[in-house]
Amino acid sequence: MIVIEWYVLRTVCGKEDAALTMLRKLFPEVELIYPKRRISWRKQGAVIGLVRPLFDGYLFISCPREKIRGFDQLLRIRKLNIAWLVYSGEALVPILNEEKELIQRLMGSDGIVEVSTVVKHDEQLQILNGPLVGLEHIVKKVSHRNRRITVEVSMLDEKRKIELEGILI
Repeated sequence: MIVIEWYVLRTVCGKEDAALTMLRKLFPEVELIYPKRRISWRKQGAVIGLVRPLFDGYLFISCPREKIRGFDQLLRIRKLNIAWLVYSGEALVPILNEEKELIQRLMGSDGIVEVSTVVKHDEQLQILNGPLVGLEHIVKKVSHRNRRITVEVSMLDEKRKIELEGILI
C-alpha cells in the first residue's frame, strides 16, 4: 500500500502563484497543493472580496515517501530559487496526519477556506456554519469589527496564527 504524504514547499511570500505555475509546468506528475482563504476588506466604504494564501510563502507537495527524494533532486538540479523543500534536521519530514487532515478540512473541496459564522454566549464560542464547525478549540480571537477569526494551527511543530473571515452574530 502506497502512503501519500504532504511535504512543505517554501516559496517567496507573494510569489506563490508564480511558483505554483512554474512547478506545475516543470513537474506535471507531482500534485501541488496551494491552500487559500477567502477574506474581505473595507476600502472607501466598499467591501472588497479577496482570495489570499492560507499560509504565506507555503505550498505543499503530495507524494509517496519514495518519490520525494527524486523531486528534491530535480528541484536542486534545475537550480530554481522560487521553491525549496523544508528539512527537519537532515531529513525531509512530512507534516503530521492531524495537520494534513485539519488543512484539508478547512480547505474543503475547492481549496479555499470559506467564511464561518460565529455566535458568542457568555465568553463561549459556538460556530454555526463554515469550515470551523467543531474546531472551536483552535480559535484564539474573534474580532466583530474586522470580521476576523484568528485560529492557531500547528505545522511541523510550529504554531501559526491565521486570520480567517468570520461573521459574529
